[in-house]
Amino acid sequence: METGPKSPVLRQGRIIVPGSSRQLAAYGLFLPQPDQHRILHSGSRTFHAKALEHELLWISFDELCAPGTTSDDYTGLAAGPELCVIDGVPAPEAADAGFRAEAWEQFAAVLAVLAARNATVFIVGNRRMEWAAASSAAQDALLRASLDGISRLLAGLKRIESDETVAVEGVSGS
Repeated sequence: METGPKSPVLRQGRIIVPGSSRQLAAYGLFLPQPDQHRILHSGSRTFHAKALEHELLWISFDELCAPGTTSDDYTGLAAGPELCVIDGVPAPEAADAGFRAEAWEQFAAVLAVLAARNATVFIVGNRRMEWAAASSAAQDALLRASLDGISRLLAGLKRIESDETVAVEGVSGS
């Protein structure tokens, strides 16, 4: 039975908690300095990136998923750098509502754009992020769908959740 084309998923990158300097450095990533901050215009939005270089976009979750951002605002990311670091990603909660639920919907849209172009993505948060568990417990159907989509898109990424699990290894695009 044919199920049609599979949706792209992210295959290169990591989910890193808590995002210590040591964890990031193991992948050749270093917190951007203020002189690296840049403006990125995409769609109707102006994003304030922590770093924007030929091969790297480093941006915060709150900036990327700010209220009022639409899927069209992520079109510029489709031709952007091959390596994307999204930091400050909160742990999802089944009770997320309002702007936070909207942010998860936007985050799913961003990840879909990045997956479609096979970008290397590093997701950095300060607490364990369990999108599948939050999705299964969510009462709101839209939130459940967004969290499920995020879980599916990120399922191929290895999790690094302690300094002790950091191992120096090659990561494409890092």
